Amino acid sequence: MKGELMDGDRTSRSGALAQVQSEIASANTEDDDDDEEEEEEEEEEEEDDLQDRTLGLSRKRVRASLSDLSSLEEVEGMSVRQLKEILARNFVNYSGCCEKWELVEKVNRLYKENEENQKSYGERLQLQDEEDDSLCRICMDAVIDCVLLECGHMVTCTKCGKRMSECPICRQYVVRAVHVFKS
Repeated sequence: MKGELMDGDRTSRSGALAQVQSEIASANTEDDDDDEEEEEEEEEEEEDDLQDRTLGLSRKRVRASLSDLSSLEEVEGMSVRQLKEILARNFVNYSGCCEKWELVEKVNRLYKENEENQKSYGERLQLQDEEDDSLCRICMDAVIDCVLLECGHMVTCTKCGKRMSECPICRQYVVRAVHVFKS
């Protein structure tokens, strides 16, 4: 009888233990589900915050390049960080600048120099195109001042023409290179 009681207690205990374990497991599952939902919400909030910060930074850094500026008035409205970024990108040392107005002056000077360089660059390109037509096709340094005889092509300077054994255009044998003068 004692053996039967013990067996009955064990079964009831094991049944109760199994029930408690299943309740704990289900509670843990619910807690895990709640924890997972909370973690997902936190991650979404962090991603939203990160996107907002990134958008905020991109809004702040809209004009962080010298090429994006259209006038000197825009320089005044820029933040210190933007001014420093422009100076750093253009290899300008700003380490001695303590005030914003000093950075603004440096960026203004840089902007003016950049505009002058662009104007002179455009003028140089036009001159270069004109000069390219008159440069020796061999050395690309001297002006064309030689006619190759018998074919009559004018494509080289006198120095290069005298070294030619055949014309670079028509491959005809060069009898002589004659220096010509343009008036």
